[in-house]
Amino acid sequence: MTSKAEESRATRRRGVGLVIRTAAVMIVLLFGAANYLVLDYAIERADSFVAETERTLVRNEFGHQIDQVVQYQSQLSFWDKSFNELADGMPGDAFVRDQLRDWMWSDFGFSWMIFASPDGEKVLGVYRGEKVSESKAREKLHWVSDLTHKAERKYREALSPDRGGWQVARAKEDPDLLTPALPEIHVTGMRLIDRVMSIVVVQAVVPKSLYIPAHRLEPTLLITVKPVSKKMLANTERRLGVHDLGFTPIVTQEPGLVMTPVGADAYNPMVASWRPNMPGSFVWRSALPQIAMFVLVFAGVMLFVTLRFSALIKALQRSEAKNAFLARHDTLTGLKNRSGFDEEVRRAIRRGETKPFAILALDLDKFKAVNDRHGHAAGDAVLQAVARRFSDRIGKQGCVARLGGDEFSVLLTGERSHEALLELAGSLVRDTQVPIAYDGQLLVIGGSAGIAQFPQHGGSVHDVMVMADAALYAAKNAGRNRAVHADHVGQEMIIEAGEARAA
Repeated sequence: MTSKAEESRATRRRGVGLVIRTAAVMIVLLFGAANYLVLDYAIERADSFVAETERTLVRNEFGHQIDQVVQYQSQLSFWDKSFNELADGMPGDAFVRDQLRDWMWSDFGFSWMIFASPDGEKVLGVYRGEKVSESKAREKLHWVSDLTHKAERKYREALSPDRGGWQVARAKEDPDLLTPALPEIHVTGMRLIDRVMSIVVVQAVVPKSLYIPAHRLEPTLLITVKPVSKKMLANTERRLGVHDLGFTPIVTQEPGLVMTPVGADAYNPMVASWRPNMPGSFVWRSALPQIAMFVLVFAGVMLFVTLRFSALIKALQRSEAKNAFLARHDTLTGLKNRSGFDEEVRRAIRRGETKPFAILALDLDKFKAVNDRHGHAAGDAVLQAVARRFSDRIGKQGCVARLGGDEFSVLLTGERSHEALLELAGSLVRDTQVPIAYDGQLLVIGGSAGIAQFPQHGGSVHDVMVMADAALYAAKNAGRNRAVHADHVGQEMIIEAGEARAA
């Protein structure tokens, strides 16, 4: 009996031990599985967050590039000289040579420029600055026919009878934007032209007055094609911090490739694609070998998971901070970009009742000559040097921004006298005149500045910027390398600046 009882107790102990060991194994396995599932979910969410953030940045970047192309094209399509040139049909050889080849192709890089009547009866095509046969031009028109139909429709919808002719509706001004508003008659799209993804802009050619005589009702459409070059893609990659940026068919299903449509063109079968900065693969490579140890050492598991999640959160915070910085700053100079400057000006407008402010519009003189003679690397060095000088000069007095190209703006908050503003603007002009050392030589440029104050020169950011631009034009017309206050600007110059900003 005793032997049987001991055997029974031994059996029960073995059973309890098995249950405990099983329970321990189950606890460890459940703990490991819980950590695995949590880690997998966090990585999935992190990858999703980064991918969606990069999609937004890529769409915004291409949207900004399309807006720039529209602005470039408008210099030709929204121009009295172009409208008058088309009075008797298609443009002449002199116009093609001086305006299309030596300007739109050489300066802006439009590969195709096509003038066409809506019915297709009259067509003139220019490819890389040279006229091409009508058949080649019509071949390109075939691929953008939907855009030309839409542009013609928008043009006609914008017309209203006026003085025996027709008036094109003006664009609504947005006081919070610094870019000029254009009539809503242009159409944009992204198409594969000559095997290169390109930005296409179509618009009827109209005069600056927007008045169309009755006999000129039938429009002539201008179609421009701006290829998205490898250099443009490389610059975008550098600005956004993505890799292998390009275009791929929308049906592509390649693992690890993030895609998003750009340009809002329903007929475009291509989408932007790139390799995202996914933190997931890094986390898996680092954490997976440790999971086996986590199962054996419970305390170590908890500590490691805590550290890994902290590192992951910090990585996401750094990524978010970097993306937020890129969205509001110019990558070349580190100054505020147009978007960041708009935010600063809007804040100044909101507190303008108690705190007035001033805007300085600055433009570099002879900068294009530096680019043409020494290359874009020298131009970048000049922009960086000037940006440093402006930042050092302004310091904590206000905000310095590069709006694009060689165009800068300065926002100065607080009450300042007429003389103090002229003295500060003059100092900035002198900063541009100091030679810049580059590659064993000294690069010499200059600058001009215009000054306007809120609320003396306008109750909105648009009005103040128009006055600052007018003062800048006055400085350039007076011989450049000087600063002019808006108080000294004539009405004719103000009208010219307003028309330029409305263009």
